[in-house]
Amino acid sequence: MKMVGINIKKQREEQALTLRALANKLGISASFLSQVESGKSSPSLATLKNIADALSTTIGNLIGEAQAVEDNPVVRAGERKYIQEVGKGITLFLLTQRDTNKQMEPLLFKLKEGATSGSRSYKHFGQEFVLVLKGSIEITLNDLTYILKKGDSIYFNSSVPHAFKNIGSDEAEAVWVITPPTF
Repeated sequence: MKMVGINIKKQREEQALTLRALANKLGISASFLSQVESGKSSPSLATLKNIADALSTTIGNLIGEAQAVEDNPVVRAGERKYIQEVGKGITLFLLTQRDTNKQMEPLLFKLKEGATSGSRSYKHFGQEFVLVLKGSIEITLNDLTYILKKGDSIYFNSSVPHAFKNIGSDEAEAVWVITPPTF
């Protein structure tokens, strides 16, 4: 996660934003943002998305995906680019190569027991599709809660406040497709 912090700081400084100004814009403390930039703390997926939006960039740019352009459209299982600890206990794997013409972003989410998207619902522009491959995931849309198990899927507008968590006793896995692409 240290590279993510370095890239956030670089983007922030290029836009002549102080640490405090960006933190205020995000509604987080300047000390937490400082810890993220120094690699001492990891932001939740929702916070990372908010940081990317505030800096007019993508999560992919913040994680350094743009630094490795690939010509091969195939992503082998053992070669997936991943981010560890996007939120506590959540590992994201990119299922595609970088492509500026991408219309969607397929991801593999692995959630450890009890892992959650955060304490509050979040929303953003776009749409999402989730297919659970393993375990049980609870997805809340507004005030409605849906329990998804292996083989279940859900499709929703990302503008609806949403949150998710692993409610099983083992790791959960899901293919998560997001539009527009953020990585």
